[in-house]
Amino acid sequence: MNAVPLTLWDAFVQAAEAAPDRPALVFEEATVSFSALRKDAERIAQWLASARVGRGDVVAIQLPKRHVTYALWLACLRQGAIYVFLDPRNPPVRTASILKQLKPRVFLTVGDDENPFGETHRLDDSTAEGWLAALPAGGSSQPAPVHGLDPAYIMFTSGSTGEPKGAVIPQQGVLSLMAWVRRSIRPQGEARFSNINPLHFDNAVFDLYGGLLNGATLVPVETSDAANPLIWVKKLRAGRANVIFAVPTLFQTLQQLRLLSARSMPDARVFVFGGEGFPPAALKAFRAAFDDATRLVNVYGPTETSCICSSLEIDAAALAAAGEGFASLGRMHSGFDHLILDEDEMPVETGATGELWIGGANVGLGYVDNADETARRFRQNPTDTRFRSMWYRTGDLVREDRDGLLWFAGRVDNQVKVRGHRIELEEIDLALEALAGVTRAATVTRPGPDGPQLCAAYSASGPVSDETLRSHCMSRLPPYMRPERFLALDVLPQNANGKVNRKAVAALFRADN
Repeated sequence: MNAVPLTLWDAFVQAAEAAPDRPALVFEEATVSFSALRKDAERIAQWLASARVGRGDVVAIQLPKRHVTYALWLACLRQGAIYVFLDPRNPPVRTASILKQLKPRVFLTVGDDENPFGETHRLDDSTAEGWLAALPAGGSSQPAPVHGLDPAYIMFTSGSTGEPKGAVIPQQGVLSLMAWVRRSIRPQGEARFSNINPLHFDNAVFDLYGGLLNGATLVPVETSDAANPLIWVKKLRAGRANVIFAVPTLFQTLQQLRLLSARSMPDARVFVFGGEGFPPAALKAFRAAFDDATRLVNVYGPTETSCICSSLEIDAAALAAAGEGFASLGRMHSGFDHLILDEDEMPVETGATGELWIGGANVGLGYVDNADETARRFRQNPTDTRFRSMWYRTGDLVREDRDGLLWFAGRVDNQVKVRGHRIELEEIDLALEALAGVTRAATVTRPGPDGPQLCAAYSASGPVSDETLRSHCMSRLPPYMRPERFLALDVLPQNANGKVNRKAVAALFRADN
């Protein structure tokens, strides 16, 4: 593509016009070209227009990875609508909580959930393609005029108040991400990006925009269709995916099954991973399993800063510098500003640890319908108050060495990463405390064979079975947030301030191992 796209829809149109017959989506059962996907997106855009969906309206999409799902996403971009992908496996109470915050004009779902704020359309595997085929051909209306600060999407993460919170991401942030992918990942020739990340998960932003909207073919893999990782690898191989992005936990699972090798994945040329630390021994084995023509790239970035803000190529020097610890988060990308501040919001010296604050055009617009959390996290640059400059305080503790490399050093709060998912432990605590009889709960993590495990200690007014606790969690929390172990205590350990002492709780689970 020659011209720099001004909007995300412009980027897709440029890709479709540059190579209309190139595969845009490669499914096991069918391939969809860029020109066909564009026509479908334009037809759905006309349908959205007939439902009075326009610039700034919200469209919630709770569908698996199907042809129609991607066309809906693109139709939202054309209309200037704000799309939100929701997990089809969400408990109804969680979906209801998110819909209450969004108040979407249109909700498309594969389940039984209802949208009390607008239209609800059910599109399961037996009806979706028929619905799409029945839509009239796209009209001649022009795409919505949007600008860089218009929201593109809302991505929901765990919230410490017990409710999920939705980060609002502007068009300009995603366009910047796409530019970084073109510069650094350098998709060339027959670039084929995997889409093994769930669409409601932040890492999928890289797949959709860094891949498809940069003109690359996308190879979707719906992991919920089959629990066997061998099937996932077969689908990636059948689609000839050569740029593969996933969380370290998934790559470690493939390692354990002897599926992460040049023999199993012969087309792979770039592996990208992020969202959690990659254990050093496993990372060294990963690099050794592929030749020097295959690149490994470690990336870092909160959801609130358009997915990725720093990266590092994992070569022999990067592994040596990491020693027995996690690899560096890399250097901050162009377009981002950053500060490392102490508890008094003053810059620390080079090499000292502090909280990472991020500024620039890639920073999100806040949280939907959540002014308090927006004010807490999206802050004026404390080192320069002459004019408005909103930064995102990440909660991540880092240090920066003399070469500009960032190194992760922990969190300032109770947020954890499990299989790449950001989890506020308080949300699990509050879900458990909503069960009749449970008076106090504290969730922690402990090392497990497949990464961190969630474990919850609780006190109750009477006996509560593990089966009851699990059933309750299934009704309120998505699968990745459900504790694997429970421990009943008469009183939870407390610190001097009367707060639950999570370190002491974690020690109890280690002792109970």
